[in-house]
Amino acid sequence: MSQKVIHPINEEIRANLLSLRSDGLKKGKWSGFAELYEHYTVKEGGTTYFIAPPAVGKTAITYELTMNLAEYEGCKVAIFTPETGSPVDVYNELLWAKLREPFLKHNGGTKTEKEVNDAIDWVAEHFFVIDPMHLDLTANSYFKAIIDLEEERDIKIDIAVIDPMTELDIYGEGARDLALGNFLTRVRRFSSMYKIHTMIAFHTKAIQLVEGTDVNGQKVRFYPPPQMSDIAGGEMASRKGLFILGLWRPPLNVIDVDTGLPYKANETRIEILKAKPKALGKVGKVSLHYDIYSSRYYQLGEGDKPIWSAPKPYHMEDK
Repeated sequence: MSQKVIHPINEEIRANLLSLRSDGLKKGKWSGFAELYEHYTVKEGGTTYFIAPPAVGKTAITYELTMNLAEYEGCKVAIFTPETGSPVDVYNELLWAKLREPFLKHNGGTKTEKEVNDAIDWVAEHFFVIDPMHLDLTANSYFKAIIDLEEERDIKIDIAVIDPMTELDIYGEGARDLALGNFLTRVRRFSSMYKIHTMIAFHTKAIQLVEGTDVNGQKVRFYPPPQMSDIAGGEMASRKGLFILGLWRPPLNVIDVDTGLPYKANETRIEILKAKPKALGKVGKVSLHYDIYSSRYYQLGEGDKPIWSAPKPYHMEDK
């Protein structure tokens, strides 16, 4: 038993250490945006926790990141997102993002039938929806569903999404904090063992309002950016999470005290609250902007020109 738990330095570990010394730690997978890459990358076997109040676009952000990871890194994604609806509803949203226009014709879809069927084939290759109608889905059955999927399809799942965590029954082990801690420990072990990056969305609990000033000089009260303490069991999540990202939609027409300018109407701020291991990213803030028609995000370039997601630039390939 000790040989399975304790790992003294052997020839394999020595070789890995010397390789690490020579090559250094590498960043994780590219999720589409250069500025985000400086702060956040996706590593196999790791975890990302999203902290967000309702209606800030956490599901749309998840779609953006996983779509880019599938397109630019070839990732396969298992996704559990009951709040979106049935599997058909989820695939509709994914196809909207893939096509960069509404999938439904009456919503403005203009792609040819060939383009649509090619998109369906691509989504079928990269995304696998876990049936949200299984209301009794537990942590164990969720993990088993992914393992069964890999075995049945002879594929490797790279990203597993739980959006949000409250839709998964994890409370079979007693008190909330204890159950949450045990669940997150299992998530970390499962991710590491099967080399899957697990993304989990957490809703915030009640947040105290803060006061700002709008463009007309009027006082406005709004919810501030979420912090780790703003989720139930936040201390447990902060200990066990590797990457923790707070999502925030700034209030319309309110002045940003850092810039003296009003917040953008379609802005979503991603605040990296924790980044571990440190070689994969760093704490900081990145803004993405949502385009309703394409259901995709972009960064702002010079003159507020949209910069859409793109493959990793050649000069960054060695990072």
